[in-house]
Amino acid sequence: MYKIIIVILFQILITSCESGDHIRTYRLPKPDKVSNDLIDEKNENEFSLKWKTPGNWEEVQGHSMRLASFNVPSSEGIGDLSITTFSGVSGGIQANVNRWLGQIGLEPLSLVDIQKISFSRTGRLGDYQYFKLINEDQKETAILASIFQLEARTVFVKLSINANDIIKVESDFSSFCESISISG
Repeated sequence: MYKIIIVILFQILITSCESGDHIRTYRLPKPDKVSNDLIDEKNENEFSLKWKTPGNWEEVQGHSMRLASFNVPSSEGIGDLSITTFSGVSGGIQANVNRWLGQIGLEPLSLVDIQKISFSRTGRLGDYQYFKLINEDQKETAILASIFQLEARTVFVKLSINANDIIKVESDFSSFCESISISG
């Protein structure tokens, strides 16, 4: 009996050994993308903001990327205010401010120069950077913007309006930004 066991073990040992000269290919299933999308969607749905809207602002239907949109009336027409929120830093302050500068016909700035034109403020949502962007040569559109960099997301509040009306709406814009908080 002992000899039979040794013979069987020897055969198993010989047949299971390979020379290792060939390449093995393994196929593994891809991670389920749908579940990650559902998690992101759930996190987006759990995050909501509230704010105190100035009396003459009108909330309007924005596009899908906006959390909220408002028409801001002024003597030179209607300003467009948007609130957007994105996971993470969403490109960072420099990329976003330079994009806005380009929208009003100004050249991009270094991060050091951007920090020189920003104002640090604190509201109910926390600390944020405030920007007043005006192209003195093209007064049709100027931008007031606030960037809230939270722990896991960034909130942008941007008002595009005629530069001649910036002073008239700046106080309302500032009060609006200071009033933003997490709802719930």
